[in-house]
Amino acid sequence: MKAAGDHGFPLSMREISELVAAEEREQADVLHLTANETVLSPLAQRVLSSPLSERYLLEHLDMRESSPARLGNLLLRGLDHIDGIEQSATEVCRRLFGSEYAEFRCLSGLHAMQTTIAALSEPGDTVMRVATKDGGNVLTELICRSFGRGSCTYVFDENMSIDLDRTREVVKREQPALLYVDAMNYLFPFPLAELKEIAGEVPVVFDASHTLGLIAGGQFQDPLREGADILQANTHTTFFGPQKGIILGSDRSLMENVGYMLSTGMVSSQHTAPTIALFVALHEMWYEGREYAARVVENARFLAGQLRKRGVPVVAEDRGFTANHMFFVDTRSIGTGPAVLERLVRANVSANRVVTFGRIDAIRFGVQEVTRRGYGKDDLTVVADLIAPLILGQESPERVRPRIVELVRQHREVHYVGDSAEREREPAAPVIRAVPPVHEPAANAVVPERPRWIGVRLEPAGDLPPEEEFRRARELGALAGAFPHQIDSAGNVSFSTPDGRLFVTASGAYIKDLAPDNFVEITGHDDWTLRCHGVAPPSAEAYLHYLMRERHGASYVVHNHCILSRDLEDDHVVIIPPQEYGSVALAEAVAEAAERSRVMYVRRHGLVFWGLDYEECLGFIEHMSGMVGRRR
Repeated sequence: MKAAGDHGFPLSMREISELVAAEEREQADVLHLTANETVLSPLAQRVLSSPLSERYLLEHLDMRESSPARLGNLLLRGLDHIDGIEQSATEVCRRLFGSEYAEFRCLSGLHAMQTTIAALSEPGDTVMRVATKDGGNVLTELICRSFGRGSCTYVFDENMSIDLDRTREVVKREQPALLYVDAMNYLFPFPLAELKEIAGEVPVVFDASHTLGLIAGGQFQDPLREGADILQANTHTTFFGPQKGIILGSDRSLMENVGYMLSTGMVSSQHTAPTIALFVALHEMWYEGREYAARVVENARFLAGQLRKRGVPVVAEDRGFTANHMFFVDTRSIGTGPAVLERLVRANVSANRVVTFGRIDAIRFGVQEVTRRGYGKDDLTVVADLIAPLILGQESPERVRPRIVELVRQHREVHYVGDSAEREREPAAPVIRAVPPVHEPAANAVVPERPRWIGVRLEPAGDLPPEEEFRRARELGALAGAFPHQIDSAGNVSFSTPDGRLFVTASGAYIKDLAPDNFVEITGHDDWTLRCHGVAPPSAEAYLHYLMRERHGASYVVHNHCILSRDLEDDHVVIIPPQEYGSVALAEAVAEAAERSRVMYVRRHGLVFWGLDYEECLGFIEHMSGMVGRRR
């Protein structure tokens, strides 16, 4: 077959297929010792090619009802059976990681990083990170700058550990809004409890892209229980998953900020097939993660030790080499990192060359994939015999390569897939929503007692709203629209006139800059349908405003999309559990809560203010605006 560069343009479909097959054949004979990749189970691999990859899985589970699914004003057929799997996966996360909330929608570890930085800090803030020379992610500083954030770095000592006293001084001087532990080259646990003590109220985010699977299996460290507020990661290193991202936490307000950021600005499709493959991986980790994680750490230490016995300079020998899946060979005394890596690659060995730990030119090895392939100490002894001469430049790669291929072909099976005897220890099953059978409605089907959404009968626009009441509603909208998290189509406003007319903003109206024709008049209600006059449909939450006027005599109702932090929830704010956007359930939950307060917070959604007159509603919005302003 021709080499890849020898093909003409454009490639034929047959040539593309041949090139993919050729790459697959070559990869199958490689000894994969990279620290940042993994192998999927047959089930997870099959899910990736499922026809479900062609379908959307929208929104966070808390905001998702049975089909049709909804994201804002976008509705489409949902995936009800997958919702049950996600519920179980969420419970797995709670038990493995100690997280009350889980976000599976991130497309990668880098996407998770972008999301947490965007959600938990503001432009102009400073983010504390790990410097690249100390093992930090090479992209964090660029992401901070791209998002309008500055950055400062932790101080490390000669033992590759954070110097807490000197780091405390940096925190005091720089006043970071976020402490982000973003290492990609590291060997030992981080002092998260001490960092949280230094951080105080400032969130601490731990990026476990490398060690998520070890943490799930009870190895390395336990970030959320030790002090981290957020645990995030990619899911394809020591974890069993595809190339996706995950964000976990138990602080409701932080996780709702993260979720709202994803819903409104960071993701629409979460890539359905990889998401389901991630759910598969979570369950595999639940059943067999503890045995796997312990074996990974054991194998990493063993292989590092075997290489050291053969004269290979391995970093941190005095500390047992490593406490996770990876270890580092210092190439400074034996050549250069690129030259060593080139020899390994020619012999069909995959590893990483990195510069880290005070600029050590190193080869980074990881054993997570070979562990899942069933390699034990005898196999790793053979590995050490084969690769030590390559590293030291004592053997030709071409002579070693056939023996590498022979070894790899003896370990095709993927282990720890959830079907061993460990499966007999069934976890307590989480409650999973029953999925109704799919069927056609009967010809004589009756309208349900309470529909999911209200109907609308729109007639041509009538008179514009009265000038004085409109001016006041515009002022309230401008004030509420300046809260954090607002986007131009978020929120809605309504007002009643002295003669009893009710006006509500049209769907998609920008509440921060309202015009008279942005309002629709609601003239009545029958058979779960609102009768309206206007040039556009009313807000999806028009029924909420109608109920507030009918049940409580509200003259002004204002709803924005501010996501509250816990310290902004005071006694007069009633908290409402998550409800689907635009639903009758949301409207009725708000109307019920309004009996107890003039200010309600709908989790994952936003604030609702109401008053019997303009001054009362204005007072509550100004009060919360002042609190939000001080917080931000």
